[in-house]
Amino acid sequence: MNYYNLDIEKAILSTILFDNTTIDKIEAILKYDDFYHPFHQKIYKVMLSLKEKELPIDEVFIQEQLKNEFDESLFIEIMTTTPVSMLDVYSKDLKKLATKRKLELFLNKKKAELIDKDDIEILNELEQEIKNFQNNSIDKFTLNDFNNVENKEIEFLLKDSLPIPKKAVTLLSARGGAGKSWLALQIALKVINQTNKKIFAWLSEDPLFATKKRAELIIDKILNTNQKLSFFAKYFKYLGSETRPFHIVEYNYKQKQINSMFYKLKNTLKDFELIIIDPLIAFYGGDENNNSQAREFMNLLTEWADKEDKAILVIHHNNKSVEGGIRGASAFVDAVRLHYELLSPDKENPLPNGYRTIKIQKDNWGVERIIGKKEIDIQVFPSIHNNTGRVVDIDNSVPVIEEKDFVSDDEKISWLNL
Repeated sequence: MNYYNLDIEKAILSTILFDNTTIDKIEAILKYDDFYHPFHQKIYKVMLSLKEKELPIDEVFIQEQLKNEFDESLFIEIMTTTPVSMLDVYSKDLKKLATKRKLELFLNKKKAELIDKDDIEILNELEQEIKNFQNNSIDKFTLNDFNNVENKEIEFLLKDSLPIPKKAVTLLSARGGAGKSWLALQIALKVINQTNKKIFAWLSEDPLFATKKRAELIIDKILNTNQKLSFFAKYFKYLGSETRPFHIVEYNYKQKQINSMFYKLKNTLKDFELIIIDPLIAFYGGDENNNSQAREFMNLLTEWADKEDKAILVIHHNNKSVEGGIRGASAFVDAVRLHYELLSPDKENPLPNGYRTIKIQKDNWGVERIIGKKEIDIQVFPSIHNNTGRVVDIDNSVPVIEEKDFVSDDEKISWLNL
């Protein structure tokens, strides 16, 4: 396991070069040897020195300080890396990697000393070193009382119809073919129609043109609006099956590794208020039935939503069994505060064409109280007339396309052209 991430290192240094004041947020978190790359260590050490001398942190002063140790090609790599928001979050992630790296080096050293040193001596050294790691790596808790906590109301998107909370992850689940992607797209378009907020959706199971056609039908047949598709296009950005999803977190020999593409995606989407991920399993690199890994994955999304004030809607599959329930670990549901289930059609109690029932399966935000009921009937599929004149719902009748070449990881950085 490699306990480092060079992409994060370059992003942190690039952010400081872009805005010198950001170093104030992280100088108490990161030391120069928390960086893995030797050149990155030198750059950060010089940055701290320039800050202390109240000098500009830029290429001229850094080069003057490093002299012959300055590597122009490596510095250009830093300069061309996109700066990040939430610099303290990235710095804490880097600190965790550095701590594990240093601990591994220390333990390997002590292992080599087992033959020559007394066991009591080694145990005492281990005890002291553990205290040092605790003092250097563990953040102190910030304790609050009632007087320093601001009164706030939970903010919702679509509060009057299908509430989606801000600063939280909402789960939408259903069996295959029930219309999850249709409903997610409708939610996005409704939010735009009501608020003009920017929205991103990665609908990884559907080609781009199919989502566009669905959007046209939803706008024309379901939304009560005079706006055209061109209006929604200004606020809605998306990816489809043409772009291969990446695993946000991978597990190798039970060790967690956060994909650097996740940080790039978060930076790209910093101005977007609703993020839709469809389906969950396409972005999850762990064991689907492992609660610990599932919880860690969901915690990454929860932290993103909370720290950057976003609403994140995650689409997930239900079991195919009669008992139903979500597929995989229960932690996928445990980790969210709101869970909607899109129910399959009930033959005994049929709804009008294109309508489906959405049931609140988990509700920690009082959504049932807000809308006054636990189940909501909503038109998911647009209704059209077939060639016999009979009204039918179109369900998932989207043309199939041949598989296209996937986009490479290097090309993903310029996905959205924002």
